Order: sequence, then structure tokens, then C-alpha cells
Amino acid sequence: MKQFEYIKWFWKHNNDDLPNLLFYEIDLERERYAARMIEVYADKSVIPVIEKGFDFITEAPVPTIDEINIEPDFHAGMISKEEFENVYQSAKYAGDISFPK
Repeated sequence: MKQFEYIKWFWKHNNDDLPNLLFYEIDLERERYAARMIEVYADKSVIPVIEKGFDFITEAPVPTIDEINIEPDFHAGMISKEEFENVYQSAKYAGDISFPK
């Protein structure tokens, strides 16, 4: 069994202070807590979330794709580790941040 799952999570809102897109590295062996997380904002800036002194970025387990996609303002899908790593190492997101239709 694989240890990590990688997701891309779109968030539909009208607040430039909040990220439009979230990326998660989810530890499947540790109750779906996120080991790493990235926020992408409207200007496509990429901000890795760092929590020094903690093993996880999230305070609760990350929901499954099916659980996320129940909400109309969210849309999530699986991605590869390579896609996650490429975004994590970037200063600007090269992809589309528009909410999927």
C-alpha cells in the first residue's frame, strides 16, 4: 500500500486574501493528516505551508475526494507526486486556477 496520496483542491470564492487552490500530501498511514500543503492565490503565487515543530500541517484529517466534492464551492481530484513536487518547488503556479465547470 502506498503511504501518500496527493490532491489538488479548488476553492470557489471572491476573496483575494484566500487561496484559490490547495495542494495536499496526505499521509495514509497516519489517519489522512497532511504532511505538506501548498496554497495558490489569485495572482498564482505559490506559498508552501510550514508548521515548524509539528509532524503535520493540518489540525484534522484531510477529507476524501468524494467528501470534498459534496460541497458546491469545492472541487478536488487526485494528482501525481511529481505534480505536487513541481508546484511545491515553484514560486508561481503555471496551471489554470479557474474553478472547474
